[in-house]
Amino acid sequence: MNPTLPLSIGTLALAACAMPAPQAPRVAPAGYAVASEGMGIAVSRAGQPFGYAEGAEAKRAANAFCGAAGVASGTEDNFRDGAWHFPGGCA
Repeated sequence: MNPTLPLSIGTLALAACAMPAPQAPRVAPAGYAVASEGMGIAVSRAGQPFGYAEGAEAKRAANAFCGAAGVASGTEDNFRDGAWHFPGGCA
């Protein structure tokens, strides 16, 4: 028997445990659009653009898009061009 075989099987078993579970494709909630921006996301509203004071609504839409993990919101979140930008993306 090859002496490296038990080590290889053990390594494969551990690697299988560390593999992330496949994720369902993310879909923007109805009435919103979510665009990828590098590592982050930008949330806009269909029809009328967001205003500066509507960050909470944009964050709710981002959380709905990101699912259980939610959006990685922080001090770098910003508003420009009628959309809210969340540079942290989904958590």
